[in-house]
Amino acid sequence: MREVVEFRFACKHFDVSKKIDDGVLHELMDLTRLSPSSYGLQPWKFIVIKNDELKKALAPACYNQPQIVEASCVVVMCARTDVSKVLEEFSAKSKADMGYTDEQSEGFKKMVNSVILSKSDDEIKTWAQKQVYLAGMNLMTVSAEKGIDSCPMEGFEASKVSEILGLSKELTATLIIPLGYRNMEQPKKTRFDFADVVEERE
Repeated sequence: MREVVEFRFACKHFDVSKKIDDGVLHELMDLTRLSPSSYGLQPWKFIVIKNDELKKALAPACYNQPQIVEASCVVVMCARTDVSKVLEEFSAKSKADMGYTDEQSEGFKKMVNSVILSKSDDEIKTWAQKQVYLAGMNLMTVSAEKGIDSCPMEGFEASKVSEILGLSKELTATLIIPLGYRNMEQPKKTRFDFADVVEERE
């Protein structure tokens, strides 16, 4: 696992001649789908862009950073802010998958309503975006395990990305992760020492 973690870095330049196999890409996104989220609600949607023209269209909204057009694909990770709908969908799915009773399902919905849906719209958006970051880290890790490079990006204009992709108002572009194969040397990393960031209490 250490090798996988140390393999990953924010790759700024990708080899445009190397493409991720469709089967491998499907597996990466399927594993990302299994990421953890608060209450298991999964308030997200992942848009995988392989089309070169669409990547070029996105570039100006991403400050023309080269990884957008060079990468094999670009994953736009969106937060769903229609959490009440997410809750209804999740409740129905969990009843079918887990065999929950109506009483159990209603109890769960009541709890989530009191904890999350009682928040302001901005707070709900922030909560949903935090869940997207969990999935984003998972995507980068499983990609690294396959020898695929990635670059987490917050440097983009979300409103313009949404317009280009025709996103509904319930989706907020939160994190963009280009994926592909590096065309650069991996730079050295600076990380704080273990003792600086880990405090053990017994």
